[in-house]
Amino acid sequence: MEKKINKLLAVTLIGALFFGGIAFLLRNSKHDTVSQGENYFDICDYIEIDLQSLDVTVIPSSDDEIRVSYKNALPLAFELGDNSLSITESKDFVVSLFAGSESEFGLYLFLPNRSYRELSITTGTGNVKIGRVDSERMNVLTETGDIVCEDMVSLSRLTTTDGYISVNFEAVMSGTEILSRRGDAEITLPDNGSTAVDFRTEEGECVTDLWAGQFYGSHVYSMNGGDKLIYATVERGSLTIK
Repeated sequence: MEKKINKLLAVTLIGALFFGGIAFLLRNSKHDTVSQGENYFDICDYIEIDLQSLDVTVIPSSDDEIRVSYKNALPLAFELGDNSLSITESKDFVVSLFAGSESEFGLYLFLPNRSYRELSITTGTGNVKIGRVDSERMNVLTETGDIVCEDMVSLSRLTTTDGYISVNFEAVMSGTEILSRRGDAEITLPDNGSTAVDFRTEEGECVTDLWAGQFYGSHVYSMNGGDKLIYATVERGSLTIK
C-alpha cells in the first residue's frame, strides 16, 4: 500500500513539473513586461494616486514635466482631467505570472519643483515615501503600509490603520493631522519653531525629550509659544516627538 502511495505522489509531481514547464514555454511573453513603463505629463495642480498594494515614492525633480515610472503586477491607468492627473490600476488587466520579483515593484512619481494645489495618495498595503513637495493640501492613506515624509512643508493629513508614520518637518503647517489606529508615529519638529502638538489617544503613549518625559493620555504639548497647532491621534501605538 505504501509503495502505491509513493508511486502516485511521484507521478503527480512529474505531471505538475511537466505541465508547469509547458505553461512557461507557451506563455505570452508580452505579459512579462506589460505592467511596467514610463510616462510623461504636463504639469497640473491636482494629482491623485489610488492603488491596492504598490509602493509609492514621490521625488522632487528639476524637470519641466511630471514623470511616472512604474512596475506592477497590474497595468496602470492614467486619466488627464481639467488641470488634474489620476493614476489607478487598470480594470482591464491580465495578471502576469512572470513579471519578476515583487521587490522590484513600485511607482515613482517625479514632480517638478513648484507649488501644487493637492496631492492625494491611497495604497492599501504599499509604503509611501514623499520628499520635499510643496502642496496646499496633501492626503495620504494606507492600511498596513508605512508613510515617510521628508522635509515636510505641506498642510497634510496622514492616515494609516496598522502602518508606521514618520514625518520630518521643515516647516510646520497649522492644521496638519497624523492619525494611526494601531501603528506607531514619529515626528521631528524644526528647531526653534513655535509649535503645539495636540496628542490624542485611547491606550497609547507619547515619548519625547522636548518636555523630558513619557506621557499617557491625551494632552496638548506646546513649544516656544505654540503658534502652529498640529494634531496627532495614535489610538493604541506610541507617538515619539523629537
